[in-house]
Amino acid sequence: MDNVLKNLSSLAILDNISEFSRFPFMKSIVLHGKGSSPHKVEWLSNPLRTFGQVDTPDFDYDVEEGLRIVLSKEFDLIAGHSRGGTVALLAGAKKGLPVIAVSAPTDRLLQLEHLSKFPTESEQGKLYKYLSTFPNERLIETSPITYAKDLRNVLLIHGEKDEVVPKIHSEVLCEKVKESGNRCDLVVLEMRHSPPKHLYNKIERIVLEWVKRLNER
Repeated sequence: MDNVLKNLSSLAILDNISEFSRFPFMKSIVLHGKGSSPHKVEWLSNPLRTFGQVDTPDFDYDVEEGLRIVLSKEFDLIAGHSRGGTVALLAGAKKGLPVIAVSAPTDRLLQLEHLSKFPTESEQGKLYKYLSTFPNERLIETSPITYAKDLRNVLLIHGEKDEVVPKIHSEVLCEKVKESGNRCDLVVLEMRHSPPKHLYNKIERIVLEWVKRLNER
């Protein structure tokens, strides 16, 4: 059964390559979140492979260190999930390049406030303990919302039921990007912080169509 699924996945990728082959080659970077791995964001990197090379590094860094590493690389588009999405947005703002961010904290002070409401031993409580080690000034400096005017082409995907990063993070950022005269598309899905497997195909199509429109402009 696993081999059959792999073959079907390969055929789907080949179909996508055929459909989108007229678009220019793109080099993309996909960043996973805290405590995750490249394998766990294949649902995000797979559709981008249709357009060219995708780098999915192990990325267990805080936001500042992660941003420094990413800015030393060459890419045409950057994407990320959760904390990886935060770094992707910051890098996209710095380089003026397209960004896809899924379930990303965009205002780290707002995130700190949200996480403070949860029990100490919960996932959110542990994240609060981690974030509270940083001074507020540093959290502001590493919040994508601070650089909203520098984000030019952004796709934000967020879960309606995200209990780790509320969807208001994506809603407010998207509005600020558009207020600056730049493009932001927000898609809210029936999911929590990480997409379930039954939404992988839907997310793949969303990403493919968004990059297609990006290349047609």
